[in-house]
Amino acid sequence: MKNHVFRMLFCTFALLLARTLQAADSAEGFWKIIDDETGRLRSIIAVYPYQGRLYGRLIITFDEQEKPKDTIYAQKTRAEKLPDKPYMAGLDIIWNMEKDTAKQRWHKGKILDPKKGKVYSSEITWDAQSQRLVVRGKIGPFGRNQYWIKAVDKDFPEGFVLPDTKQWVPEIPRT
Repeated sequence: MKNHVFRMLFCTFALLLARTLQAADSAEGFWKIIDDETGRLRSIIAVYPYQGRLYGRLIITFDEQEKPKDTIYAQKTRAEKLPDKPYMAGLDIIWNMEKDTAKQRWHKGKILDPKKGKVYSSEITWDAQSQRLVVRGKIGPFGRNQYWIKAVDKDFPEGFVLPDTKQWVPEIPRT
């Protein structure tokens, strides 16, 4: 009887641990960033792991009509507010996010607003109810949330080849 109870407790604990790890890893993948003010598709970002930390690279930007403007394969627009004026598509805007399994989040990282050239502290959580990624940029206790939506095949331009993010090495922009 004791053995059966022990097995049940162990299985329950293992299942809870697996769900916690899965929720924290839900941030990896391709995400649509919607403009807070206009409600229009602004960009698609690839969120990828590197050496146990989480990073995010813009791979496609869109114009006001939600047509592709830049891709990592056809870079055109530059981040004018950054010292080196790097291309927007291909720019890492999230870096050094650490996993906090206990709170099911990524935190202690940075996020860049490439249009303003500003860097903020950041944390990322998965909202299972809305099926969205909650990305919070903050200065001290103050900040704001953005809600990113999982990108699906139809969100990518025709002929766009998804990059193999496992081969990427982060390139932190100079700010």
